[in-house]
Amino acid sequence: MLGDDYTPADVDGVLDVKLSPSVLMPYSIESFFSHEEVRRVLQSIDSYKASNPDRLEAGAHAITIHSNPNLTVPEVIAIFEPAGRVDINTQHLPRDVIEIAECAFYRHIEDIRRAYPTALGPYGFTYVEYGVGQYFTPHVDGCFDEQIAGFGVTLTDDFEGGEFLVQTCGSNRMWTSDTNGRLMVESGHDVSSEWFRSLPKTEWVTRPKCGNAIFYGSALTHGSKPVTRRRLKKLLGFIH
Repeated sequence: MLGDDYTPADVDGVLDVKLSPSVLMPYSIESFFSHEEVRRVLQSIDSYKASNPDRLEAGAHAITIHSNPNLTVPEVIAIFEPAGRVDINTQHLPRDVIEIAECAFYRHIEDIRRAYPTALGPYGFTYVEYGVGQYFTPHVDGCFDEQIAGFGVTLTDDFEGGEFLVQTCGSNRMWTSDTNGRLMVESGHDVSSEWFRSLPKTEWVTRPKCGNAIFYGSALTHGSKPVTRRRLKKLLGFIH
């Protein structure tokens, strides 16, 4: 994590920095949801969508799971979901969907802790749905005490495109130190910043199957490719 122009003093400073490697950890759990759990989640979501057509678009009621301290909610939506998406935030998500997701999480808690040893539990569940041409742009959630990772559970198999991606980067421009000397990435690292867009990165792409969960540490840059056919449906969550 040292720049090309580091000095011995820089090395001494970095050696004192503490960082959990889990913040950069990608991970997967296959069959995170059973076929029956997927069916029940989609059934409940379809019922909600039919009853609440005004609450489906990202940013509805000024709510979004993404954040940038320098942007308004409409600006955040334009940056993160420039082609739109269906977005049912945790405040409006049916309770039975949250219960199914929580049960699946704790059923797999020991598997999750292999990658994220300090994981306590999930929060912030959000349902998202992408139509043709829709995607979300690469960004970093940020390193905070209350969030160590995020994850997405795929709920469909009949879509094309929509691949989940992570981007790795060896540049030290991504990092800063907090008041305790811990290395961290702050929120706001997203495509609204020219310096972030211009950083050389290596891209890793996957297409998870229905019921599988993909996890990513909160300092890991992640995004998706546009959907090219039918619709991609996912349930997102975060880990503290």
